[in-house]
Amino acid sequence: MTIKIIPVNENNVIEWRKSVRRVFGDIPSKPDVERMLAGRFAKNTSWEKRLIAALDDETNKIVGTGGADEFKITAPGGKNLNMAGIAYMGTAPTHKRRGIFTSMMNKLHEQAKERGDILAGLWASQSLLYSRFGYGLGTLREDWSIETHSTKLIQENETNIQLEFVEKEIAKKELFKIYDEFRKKQNGSTDRTEEYWNYILYENENSKHNKSGMSGLFFVVAYKNKRPSGYAFYNFNKESGIAHEDDKGELIVHELIAVDKETNISLWNFIFGIELVEKVTINRRSPHDSLYFLLENPRQLERMTIDGLWVRILDPIKFLEARKYNHEGRINLEITGQNQSDIEGIYEIDTNGETSIVKKVNSSPDISMRPSDLSSCFFGAITPFELVNSRNINAKNFDKLNLFSNMFNVLQKPWCNTDF
Repeated sequence: MTIKIIPVNENNVIEWRKSVRRVFGDIPSKPDVERMLAGRFAKNTSWEKRLIAALDDETNKIVGTGGADEFKITAPGGKNLNMAGIAYMGTAPTHKRRGIFTSMMNKLHEQAKERGDILAGLWASQSLLYSRFGYGLGTLREDWSIETHSTKLIQENETNIQLEFVEKEIAKKELFKIYDEFRKKQNGSTDRTEEYWNYILYENENSKHNKSGMSGLFFVVAYKNKRPSGYAFYNFNKESGIAHEDDKGELIVHELIAVDKETNISLWNFIFGIELVEKVTINRRSPHDSLYFLLENPRQLERMTIDGLWVRILDPIKFLEARKYNHEGRINLEITGQNQSDIEGIYEIDTNGETSIVKKVNSSPDISMRPSDLSSCFFGAITPFELVNSRNINAKNFDKLNLFSNMFNVLQKPWCNTDF
């Protein structure tokens, strides 16, 4: 048996997508595949150059799948970095432990470097799977739930903020602009194309009008001084088709984004003012979100913290030069291990905080670490001291560790709420 890594094209994309979703336990229809291709890839992006398959030449069947979406991610300081969004990863249960997954990951990383991507990122279905490929924990996320009788806030709305229900087609235009303004200022956040917005806001016409179970989506836009400044979209999960206080329904907030604190408070007051539901849930929130401090009884907010976006360095020099640093200084970082011989070495960072010069040197290292540990420190989700205490970082002395920690400290913790 020989396994070949091949590109995906119009002739095999249906088989490829079925192979992807088989791993996750569902069977896509042809319209599902067409919607995915139209939504996950912008009009000027060729999906044929970003999707790969592992082909068993004996059976001529696809036994492994992978691909890379196109993203820009905001680095500390606000610069956009080109990121390969690794996704669609799976190996057929009949072909496990034959090196197929590793071959596909290597191929995707090679393609990303050829395109000029500075890093790769992914959301892990299995948290222990990707660190061996050099992925570090770039962001954390929290999933929340709270009973509605405990949702009183300590802050009132500002009078210059108005909220308005809008239909989906209008919402798409407003959400796109608001989110883009937000994500350009949010460390660790990724961009979204108009096509991607269509993809994530898709609703099945046969179920969106349900009177019981999951409802369709509702969209609310906030205007501060008549300018769009935030939004929320949500739906209901009701036990019955009758709205009453004993229904024990659930309000599911899919996303709430605000570009300023006043809008954020107004949107949460709105969400918690919705009646005839027993519980409110929202996923993929930042662990450092202000809601905890807005609640009158914050202990009632149930919070589950898990891993968010994982990132892998592809171009160390451009990666390290892209961000702003919190402290001026010069330090030598050694990157070693995790089968990344192409980036192993010692890198000198010389920065005044705003601009930096990074080069590969032959000097002795001040800090030694794996590529995944540097990825974790870069956005600021994980601190160097945490990694030292877990013996994942070695420092020449305390002064060098303190300098490294001060340089990589961030005032705004990273948050990525775009799952892909």
